[in-house]
Amino acid sequence: MLVADKFLRAELVDIYEEEDDQAVFFSHLSAKLLELGYVDEEYLHALLKREAEYPTGLKTATLNVAIPHTDPQYIKQPFIYIIKLKTPVTFGEMGTDNVFLKAEYAFCLGFDKGEDQLVLLQNLMAMFMDQLFMERLEIETDKKKMFDLVINYFNKEEE
Repeated sequence: MLVADKFLRAELVDIYEEEDDQAVFFSHLSAKLLELGYVDEEYLHALLKREAEYPTGLKTATLNVAIPHTDPQYIKQPFIYIIKLKTPVTFGEMGTDNVFLKAEYAFCLGFDKGEDQLVLLQNLMAMFMDQLFMERLEIETDKKKMFDLVINYFNKEEE
C-alpha cells in the first residue's frame, strides 16, 4: 500500500487555531471532511463515540499527537487529514482510561478498508518515532510545507 498515493491530499492539511475543546475540534474537522466528500453524515457521531471508548492521544519524544479515526463504513474516500493544533487540544492517552495529554498535531485517519488500518498505523508510528522528522514538523507553520514534509517522508520510506 502506498500511503502517499492512497491517503495524502494537499487539501487536507490545516492549522487549527480555536480553543482546547475536543468536541468543537471534531465538529470542525468533520464539517470539512463532509464538505469535501470524504465522510458521510454519521462520521462526527461515530468519531466522538470511538474517541470516548478508545482514546487516540500519543506521546512522542518530540510532541504529542492524536490519531482520531472511526470505522470504515463512515468513510467515502481514504484520507489522512493533517492538522497542526496551534492551541493544543486535550485527548485521552491511548491505552488509558483517565490519563490526558495536550496534542499539538492530529492525524485524522479515514480508511475505507479495515485491512488498511494496521498498515497505516504502523507507518504513522514509524514516522512519529523519527525524532528529526517530528522536530521539523513541529516548527513548520506553512500548510504546503507541512504537506511536503509528510509526503516526502512516506515517498522516501516506500522506495
